[in-house]
Amino acid sequence: MGLILSSSVILSLAVVSCVVATAQYALLVRAHHSERGLSTLAYGGALHALATLGYAFALNSAYNTAAAPFLIAGLLILLAGTRRFFARPAVLGHWAWSLLISVLLLSGQWLGGLNPSQTWTLQCAILLPLLLRIAYEARHADNDEHWRRPRQVLILIWLGYAGMILFLICLPADAFQHALLITLFISNLALPYSYHTTLSHRLHTRLIKLNRYDALTGLFNRRGIEEYTVRELRRTQKYRQSLAIIGVNIKQFHEINQRYGFAAGDMALKKVGRGLKSIAATAYPSGIGRFTGNDFILVLSNMPIQQVRNTMLEIELAINSLQIEHSDSSFHLGSVIDVVRAGVDGDNANTLMMALQAAIEQRKKPKPLINKAPLSPAEVA
Repeated sequence: MGLILSSSVILSLAVVSCVVATAQYALLVRAHHSERGLSTLAYGGALHALATLGYAFALNSAYNTAAAPFLIAGLLILLAGTRRFFARPAVLGHWAWSLLISVLLLSGQWLGGLNPSQTWTLQCAILLPLLLRIAYEARHADNDEHWRRPRQVLILIWLGYAGMILFLICLPADAFQHALLITLFISNLALPYSYHTTLSHRLHTRLIKLNRYDALTGLFNRRGIEEYTVRELRRTQKYRQSLAIIGVNIKQFHEINQRYGFAAGDMALKKVGRGLKSIAATAYPSGIGRFTGNDFILVLSNMPIQQVRNTMLEIELAINSLQIEHSDSSFHLGSVIDVVRAGVDGDNANTLMMALQAAIEQRKKPKPLINKAPLSPAEVA
């Protein structure tokens, strides 16, 4: 098996792929310079691309293997940037030995102990763990990003690249260098694109989060909880299940802000949000959101009505037991809680929300005092 390519074609491919890769990394840094680890990632990728160009120019000379340390150094820096980009510590650790082994292999070639084909075969064996490690860093469960498709694209590119290098090891020596160059050129085009895809999806995810989540409590905001309610209402209607929406209003919240300050009010909302999240975690499929300033919504799917009432009682006790510390004083919270059910109080999300708000407002009104007539002497006796 052989690959017939002229030196001019190889050099043209090397220059094009290097320029395209460097330009993509530069655009990444310029457009998103505030992203953690992106600069390190771009420097490593650019060094890797330049090393492939250097190897292409030195293809038929005695110095063609001099590019190997730069290739591995570029991958090491790329690994460091990938770790930071995916919120992992930027520590190379034991992977630094790869560069040392590369230097030892080149020294063995220069001393006559290894021929160029053997040297590059061993270099490929060194590159494989680095490639697989970068794929592992992108897929690791501890990463703070939880979307799938861009990370899968990145992993498939890395694993495909590793598979191509494994294939190269089986090639004869006369076709090995050309095939390796083609592999490196493809990586110069594919890797920056995969990081572009990853970053674009990350920014899209952040925009969705800003649109649908409350920045103070981390719960759904009004738009998010309304969309969740619509989805759950359709699902429960399809499978003929029950749906209950619990509304929680923090009493006298305006007075809390006036007396203790907005910082104390924000702290109270955070504690209420955490309490509701802990209760919702033990319930049936549920969604929780901050509907307005001091109003929270808890959507419970397929929960028996008696358990709904128990959940309401649990929420009331949890909020009443909260103690908010402020400077040298503290205060407790009160709540008004009510519930509406799909099919009883309404059949669509808007009707249910309006019915819930009306029920809570009705509960917030003070109960009128009933003046009873005085007892007659006969009744007293």
